[in-house]
Amino acid sequence: MKIFINIAILSLLVLSNLAIAHSHLKLSFPKYGSELNTPPEDLILEFSSQVKLVKLQLIDESGEKIKLNVKPSENFKTSFSIALPILDSGSYNVKWMAMGKDAHKLKGDLPFTVGSQDQD
Repeated sequence: MKIFINIAILSLLVLSNLAIAHSHLKLSFPKYGSELNTPPEDLILEFSSQVKLVKLQLIDESGEKIKLNVKPSENFKTSFSIALPILDSGSYNVKWMAMGKDAHKLKGDLPFTVGSQDQD
């Protein structure tokens, strides 16, 4: 019986270490859900460990994709800075996908707003 308890404890420790080892988005600018008075010049994504940025899209409030000068990264890095075009007032959403060194895929959304939404 003692051996089963030891195996269970060891399994939990190994699994918890694997879960902690995965990368995650640590910081972004703009921040998730932020309301900015002026349009950002750059999009910054910072991860907890090195990843490759596989896909990045900027979508406006009408659902249109805004062209970005970005390609999938060839090297693993923890931080990415992408120049943005001049953005009009409105709501935007960044959709990103990255891959960790362990081949774990990460993806997320990063909505933000530029300027006033009150058009009265």
